[in-house]
Amino acid sequence: MTEQIIDTPRRGRPPMLRTEAPEIQADTGPRKSARKPFGAMTLKLAYPERKGFHRHWFNETTGRIQRAQEAGYEHVVSEGKPVQKVVGTAEGGGPLNAFLMEIPQEWYDEDMAAQQREIDEKEKAIRRGELEGQDGDNRYVPSQGISIKRS
Repeated sequence: MTEQIIDTPRRGRPPMLRTEAPEIQADTGPRKSARKPFGAMTLKLAYPERKGFHRHWFNETTGRIQRAQEAGYEHVVSEGKPVQKVVGTAEGGGPLNAFLMEIPQEWYDEDMAAQQREIDEKEKAIRRGELEGQDGDNRYVPSQGISIKRS
């Protein structure tokens, strides 16, 4: 290894050195998986889709996985084990895991439609000035009603 001075001292600073490292041969042997450059933009929770199913990551918090199973979600299994990743820090200070689960797309679409119907009903109540209203709460509702604008 050789060193060369590439900058002269300024204001009492030592000179900067450039170190020439010995030449390193690249590993040309076969790789077991595709190389992913460090620092490349990748999604931490990316996972291949499965046709006809909706996949979702569920954090392993109290009752969350059980609730997902009650809704019809099942674990995605790879090499005989549920697919999971560390996604943060749990309340006790240990790792917070998330499990990849899936549900038939048809069920997911039905669930989303039911949620949208609830939202639509709340919006209608807002427009009428009746959302969570109580007798005598003296709410003001303009004669033209309340409008909700979406962007």
